Amino acid sequence: MAETVFDNGIISLVVPEGWNAFGATDSEGNETASKVFVYKNAREPFEIFSKAGITVCFFGRDKYYFSPKAFYDDVCDIEPFTLGDHLWEGYTCKSLGYPYVMLEGRKNGCVFQIMVLLENGEERISMEDADVRRIIGSISATEEGSRT
Repeated sequence: MAETVFDNGIISLVVPEGWNAFGATDSEGNETASKVFVYKNAREPFEIFSKAGITVCFFGRDKYYFSPKAFYDDVCDIEPFTLGDHLWEGYTCKSLGYPYVMLEGRKNGCVFQIMVLLENGEERISMEDADVRRIIGSISATEEGSRT
């Protein structure tokens, strides 16, 4: 299987070989195109709970974005960096004992929040991994997403 492009009408991103993208639900359990799970070695949606991966959330101009930074443990800011079309700002943290890198990228009044789950059991990824950088660098709002 070669690299593919995931496009749900709001979010577009590259899915490298060995990774899979899954649609997601909002906090009320409704299917939403504003969130995507991209997980390594996950073949079925339920496997995201045992794998390392990336959660991408999109907040259009019509949505309020509130940074969840205050809710995490062991927060440490990281240097902003440019990857793809975004300047990413963020921090490392722990949530329920799991290590994350949290990123925020703003463009045209919209916000992408990226949650990189670095370790889950024996599964591990890193911000230096070519696949992780390829996914993050490819993230964009579709034309429809840019209008929201």
